[in-house]
Amino acid sequence: MAGTPSKRRRLARRLIRVLVFVAAVLVLLPQAESWQLAVVVPAASPLVAVASVLATRTLPWTACLGLAVGAIGLLRRRWFCRWACPVGLLADGATRIGLRLGRRCPHTPPLGQWIALAIIGGACLGYPVLLWLDPLALFSGPFSLLDAAPAKAAWWSAAAIAAVLLLGTLWPGSWCLRVCPLGATQDLLHRFCRWLRRTSARSAARPVSRQVDRGLPRRLVLGTLIGIGWAAAVRAVHARAAPCLRPPGALDETQFVGLCIRCGNCLRACPAEIIEPDRGQQGLAGLLAPVVEFREDYCREDCTRCAEACPSGALTPFGLEDKARVAIGLARVDMDVCLLGEARECSACRNYCPYEAIAYVWDEVQYTLTPRVNAERCPGCGACEVACPTTPTKAIRVHPC
Repeated sequence: MAGTPSKRRRLARRLIRVLVFVAAVLVLLPQAESWQLAVVVPAASPLVAVASVLATRTLPWTACLGLAVGAIGLLRRRWFCRWACPVGLLADGATRIGLRLGRRCPHTPPLGQWIALAIIGGACLGYPVLLWLDPLALFSGPFSLLDAAPAKAAWWSAAAIAAVLLLGTLWPGSWCLRVCPLGATQDLLHRFCRWLRRTSARSAARPVSRQVDRGLPRRLVLGTLIGIGWAAAVRAVHARAAPCLRPPGALDETQFVGLCIRCGNCLRACPAEIIEPDRGQQGLAGLLAPVVEFREDYCREDCTRCAEACPSGALTPFGLEDKARVAIGLARVDMDVCLLGEARECSACRNYCPYEAIAYVWDEVQYTLTPRVNAERCPGCGACEVACPTTPTKAIRVHPC
């Protein structure tokens, strides 16, 4: 009978984990309004929240959920892992299979802590390295495969989840205990809370400066410095990459590629389906981060979904009244391709521009009408590029600012 309460607790915890897993799956499924709820899953990560706050120097509302989860982690070690993490539930299932196969977890260094500290250190420079390894971000990605036009980035997330399961089978418990940066973040938070309690209890007996010196873990300092150095190197290299079009509300390019967790929320939220994953045009730093391509549709003037769906702060939310001032790029005309340059009639770009940013002026040199783009009115929505009838090269295209 003594073991009955413990058994009930395990059953209750298992039931809650399954219910949380099912709820996470339901909000991530591609439904008509699922984009509004999909942000909750990756936003629940304390690691994403801390990195977002440090990198952007702001407190987006999406970070509040993750910070609340982290606050509980200060008092209850890895409670999120034990009660709510959907990837943890899958990893535990793989661990049970591995144990039944006679596999054992080898003694390995705590890679997760190094990853978490590198992320936090990099966030101090605006580039949280490896933030995309957060398990909730990885869990969100594969659901884009269920969309009508699945994103190639979703295959990466699906492969990453498969790797987590394989790792748990071959070396039971290794992902959650040794590799997962979210679990490591909770460990660090709990240890920090314990350190505060100990130093507070001994404050009357020892000088504060000595307590700080003795209690400051070398791993914390070294891991943070590694992240800062890594972020500085990546920012320097990525600054030389060719610019590209990012979704509206995107931060500075080097900040954006670091803070974006490749969760796929913006891709799923976009009704025009103009957001695609970067296939390496920006190098490894920008791989799989969202880029904008105007092929069959444009960034609609009545839509703010992508920024609202971003859980990490890589896209800054904005209202419809600000949409015209949130620039993706700037439209530019190539008169060597434009039909007007060949003395043919065309007014497609002006007629389809929702911001009335294009006008035709008479060019005395070329002796023809020439489209002129008002840079103050053009947010680079791409409507003109889609409407342009020239093929295969468009006479008017949106270029990065």
